[in-house]
Amino acid sequence: METNIEKGPTGRIRGLRELLNGVTRQDVLDVLAVFKPETIASYGFMDSTEFDLVHEGKAYPPKAILGLATKRAIGRELTSDEFTGGEHSSCFRVLKALRFEIRKKNKGVADCYVPKGLSRYRQYGREEISQLFEPGLKCKEGAVIETPKGSGNFIFMITLGEPYQDKSYKHTISEDGFLEWEFRTHLHGSVVIQKLLNHRPHENNIRLFLRSNAVSQYFYLGLLQYFSHDADPMGRVRFIWSIRSWDLNGEDLERMGLPYRAPIDPTYSPFNTDVTGKTLLKTDPPNSQLTTRSKFQKVASPKTKGSIIDWTTQDEKNRHLGLAGEKLVLQYEINMLNAAKREDLADEVKHVALYDASAGFDILSFQPDGARKRIEVKTTQGPRSTPFFISLNEVLASREDQNSYWIYRLFHFCSPGDQVSFYLLNGDVEKCCDLLATNFRASPTNKQST
Repeated sequence: METNIEKGPTGRIRGLRELLNGVTRQDVLDVLAVFKPETIASYGFMDSTEFDLVHEGKAYPPKAILGLATKRAIGRELTSDEFTGGEHSSCFRVLKALRFEIRKKNKGVADCYVPKGLSRYRQYGREEISQLFEPGLKCKEGAVIETPKGSGNFIFMITLGEPYQDKSYKHTISEDGFLEWEFRTHLHGSVVIQKLLNHRPHENNIRLFLRSNAVSQYFYLGLLQYFSHDADPMGRVRFIWSIRSWDLNGEDLERMGLPYRAPIDPTYSPFNTDVTGKTLLKTDPPNSQLTTRSKFQKVASPKTKGSIIDWTTQDEKNRHLGLAGEKLVLQYEINMLNAAKREDLADEVKHVALYDASAGFDILSFQPDGARKRIEVKTTQGPRSTPFFISLNEVLASREDQNSYWIYRLFHFCSPGDQVSFYLLNGDVEKCCDLLATNFRASPTNKQST
């Protein structure tokens, strides 16, 4: 019989430690005996980033193992978004109490989020791409590869241009950072295509490698996010993907030898994300009375439409603004560590958002003593009191190793002058912010009214 489970506003289970009291060592051993990496993906789990459960010389993802081991005790498995893992989590405490070894991975902290050797806008051959993600993997021309298999993470290796040979498709890239990808409809409905249609960028990564012709090497352009798809009478299906953190323009693409089409977004205008010469000025967080729930609702009220600038919504639509803020914080952290004579740590600061959208933060940095800092950057043109959007994935990430999670809140970003103000928030976002649900993911049902 399935146990009644109480959850908080973010979907996390309340009283997890007590709920897991019935899980035994044998429950975990039973999962280890039949474990397959592709199995955990259906429950939202991925390979672990920093820790392994080590048993009989083999390494396993601890959070996923415990999630699957709960079936006998509570009547079902747990999904990834229902509980947290990490060094001080209930998950790890339970596994250790059951006499399982939890061991830190033997690789650098940055390598957990950014594949070693992967650099944005660098060129790679097919063999090099294979070595980056899965040595021995056969990367064919025009390939769309799920790696590891069953993970929901994909590599796109795309050649731009008109249809050639017997392939009835055309791939193009637009000046405003959209990839148009066409293919025959016999692929539509396949497991891979269905996974792409249901892609959630905060859970899985689709990495784009792009080249101009069949003999060139591939540029790594970053992460993709589903935008739209449609079919035409000729039997072809067209996907449109948004390239996340886009900061190239027509001149950049020409310099790289990549042909491009006109912008897809009719409102597009080039945005300069160069932050050279800009500096950050730290301030105190706003008084909570300035950003109460009633104040936020007033901004969104129909009665005030047109009378108050809704900075929150306006800035959310400007993806270039967020990237500029991330670049500025990245340089700020590097400068801070260099000033502290920690050049070794400054070299390890990474812009994680360009390589792993599922991490739940934008920048990996460090305190001068070497302690890890996971930084989420929130940038708006509005004043300090402006609310900001934050995803469920980011909220959940803030609960894992709370001391290492920081929000850098940049405001008045486009004001005259070279100085940008910011304040800091540390720890569990649910504890340091008043959260108000404003968006829902909607899909049509069969119960539509006519």
